Order: sequence, then C-alpha cells, then structure tokens
Amino acid sequence: MISQSASSFSKEIQELNTKRIGRIIYHFKTIDSTNSFAKKLVNQGVKEGAVVVSDVQLSGRGRKDRTWSSPEGGLWFSILLYPNISPQSGMLITMASSIAVAQGIKEITGLNPEIKWPNDLLINGKKVCGILTELDAKGDNIRYSVVGIGLNVNNPLEEELRDTATTLKQEFSNHVSRLELLKSILRNFDENYNKLISGDYNFIKNSWIFHSNIIGKRIQVQDDETVIIGKITDIDESGCLILDTKNGTARIVSGDVKYL
Repeated sequence: MISQSASSFSKEIQELNTKRIGRIIYHFKTIDSTNSFAKKLVNQGVKEGAVVVSDVQLSGRGRKDRTWSSPEGGLWFSILLYPNISPQSGMLITMASSIAVAQGIKEITGLNPEIKWPNDLLINGKKVCGILTELDAKGDNIRYSVVGIGLNVNNPLEEELRDTATTLKQEFSNHVSRLELLKSILRNFDENYNKLISGDYNFIKNSWIFHSNIIGKRIQVQDDETVIIGKITDIDESGCLILDTKNGTARIVSGDVKYL
C-alpha cells in the first residue's frame, strides 16, 4: 500500500489484502473536497481504487450541490474508479458503496443502518451517511467515477442538523475507531465492486434490498417540480425504483425520497 501522507492515520492503515480498493491512500488534515482532489488524480494516471481521506473538508458537497458539514471526527473520503459499465448502470456504483458502508458499520459497532434510496444511510430514522457518486462518461462507457462518502462518526453535529441527523458515537454510545471503520468499509467495497464489474448485478441488487428494507414501503419522490407517490415493488437492474402508483407503474431514476 502506498501512503501519500506522513500522518499517523495513514501510517496505521495496514495491508488490506484487497484486489483494487485502498491500495493507494492520500490522507489530508484539511482539504476543500476529497471528491475534487480525486478527480484531479484521473489526469495523473493514478490507478483505480485510490482513496482520498481528510480529517476535515472545507467545501464538502452532497447531491444537487448541497453543503455537507465535514468537521473533525467524521469519516470523509472518496474512491477513484474506472468501471467498465454503461452510464445507465451508474446507480449500481452508489448501491455497492452504500452496502459496504452498512456492512462496515455493522462489523465495527453492531448497529444495523438502513439504506435509503438513492444515497443515504439511516440509523433510527436519522441520517448518518451520505454518498455522492460523480462520473464522466464517453459513449457507452464510464470513463471514471468518484464515490464520495461522508459518514458521521465521532464528530459534533450542527444544531440545525440534530433533528434529522445522527452520529455513530451517539447511536453506539461510545467512541468509534475511524481507522477500523474505514478499513472495514474498503474491504467490503472491494468485494462488492468486484462483483459489480464482473457483471453480477443480482448480487448488488439483492444485497442492497436486504440492507434497505424498502420493498413494500409507500413513499413520495420529488424531483424538481415533479412529485410521485406510490409503493415500491422492485428495484430494476440499473438500480432504479419501480413504483406502483394510482396511475400505474412508474420507474424512478432520480429524486428525493420521503417515507409515508
């Protein structure tokens, strides 16, 4: 493993025995955005699976350019990928990532987070993690993808977030090792990602359904000015929701989900 920082955090990351993910680690005390830095690595020819971690992000982002608070104590990192899949299957990258985060949290704390489509993880109904997947496509293939993961671990929460968000420390009632959690997530993601690029989409779909507990739930989806209400009956091979609505079957490609 190559570490791009002299910090104790990156030095302590031992050999992960992964095939692709986490073989190169860039660790910063402070950075504007781990996703932004990871995208710069593409032009440098950095190998797939490189991970960018920062103790603090100054300009962390979520979906639709929403601000993501990233103070010290949380786990803020991005993974650089070169997946040989179509852009239409890009959602599966987010799904594989969210499964890995759920698995890592379970392994380290015993907690059982619930995945909320398309990119959040909840504990006791409150958001503990958000995932931002960015990709660049050319033709029928994704040229590169960067998966940004923001996970509330031991960090404080801003007052305005406390009603809707939580941290692992709060839910676990104890300090959580960010190092061990990161290692667990990367190991699990390596396995999930290898399944994905080998074409085993059913593995990703079934694992995601298991961790989301979403089938049969009644939801409201808002995307820009459009609002759709219905019951989730399935997830298709591209990771989109299949909804039973009063107007028939609807396929949900994007949007903000609210449970009813």
